[in-house]
Amino acid sequence: MTNTPPPLPPSSIGISQASPSPPTNRLFSFGSNSLGQLGICHVEDAHTPTEVFPPCSSRLKITTGGNHTFLFSHDSNIAYATGDNTFGQCCVASSSNLNSDSSQSITTKFTSILPPSPTARWQAISSGWQFSIFVSSDNAVYSCGNGPRGELGLGSSVTTARSLTRIPSFPPPGTTVTQIVSTVEHTLALLSNGHVYGWGNGRKGQLGILGNGEKYIWEPAKLQLDLPGGFEITGIAAGREFSAFISSNGEVHVIGSDKWGVIKSKPSTKVSGWKTFAAGWGAIYILTAEGRVLAWGRGTHGQLPPEDLPLLEKLAVGSEHALGIGLDGKLYAWGWGEHGNCGTLSKEQGEIVRWKHEVSIDRSAEGSYRIDDIAAGCATSWAWTTKRDSTK
Repeated sequence: MTNTPPPLPPSSIGISQASPSPPTNRLFSFGSNSLGQLGICHVEDAHTPTEVFPPCSSRLKITTGGNHTFLFSHDSNIAYATGDNTFGQCCVASSSNLNSDSSQSITTKFTSILPPSPTARWQAISSGWQFSIFVSSDNAVYSCGNGPRGELGLGSSVTTARSLTRIPSFPPPGTTVTQIVSTVEHTLALLSNGHVYGWGNGRKGQLGILGNGEKYIWEPAKLQLDLPGGFEITGIAAGREFSAFISSNGEVHVIGSDKWGVIKSKPSTKVSGWKTFAAGWGAIYILTAEGRVLAWGRGTHGQLPPEDLPLLEKLAVGSEHALGIGLDGKLYAWGWGEHGNCGTLSKEQGEIVRWKHEVSIDRSAEGSYRIDDIAAGCATSWAWTTKRDSTK
């Protein structure tokens, strides 16, 4: 049994103070930070990995929205948010936690969010451009933020929710949410019965076949998908204007806009033994069991993996860039790195990474830590490191 330490008070979360001793786990962020989404107590972009002192010591999951970020752990009932809270998408209601020097309501350090139920824990969080979706362990789904095109799933009369608001009658009785993903303006939820529900902007066909000339889905609805016979969905991914599905044997089905060739360029054969299935705004990625990255779609800014990319252990996909932990233990980044989300680049290199680009996390501690996990968002990057066992 893991004992989770109590959360630190908001004033001590961030990078404003040094850690008194080398921690076992360290969290780093870099990239776009104009609205405090990196949680490093200021609003300047970070072109090198900058340490964030996480609010608890257990391994954290990281979920990113347009300009806001969440940390949460399954062994704690608390989630933490930072970044743009203009419409309540960070669920931070107290003005004492806001950056009073900003013209917008933003947080620049991680602030705690408790589930509405005292006995529940956060199971999953997904985030879009200005909205957030929460799934709790008591099988309730909540939303908050701005949803002018149905992103909140609360009905056409609700386009803004500044605090957690439960989505009624979802999921349906006898089912649970097993996966949930959100992108700029829509959300997909895979249920335990294998059905996919969605809501938000569907005008490009990213939410399947809509009736009566509808463009948006305002409440969670079972998607009408023209799937091949025998196709059982086990993975979901959402791009800016498309949705993608993968079966257990690696068959891929894509719906929505094909502006970047995500439909016509999908693999013609099944990708057996896949590990990770994800999407950026304009491209789709599969990490295979042997560590290869298959990707197709938009590559105008280096979003597709470079030819010299080594085999990867893990893959994280952002809006227009991606990160990978190599089997060699190194961190690699490629894609559009204009905000520093691909690490430090020289003026000669420009802001687009099309080669095997290694990112150093902390040169002073190289060899002492291993890169354990990664996450990528809207021009933001995250790396979770663990101290190596000194006895080995």
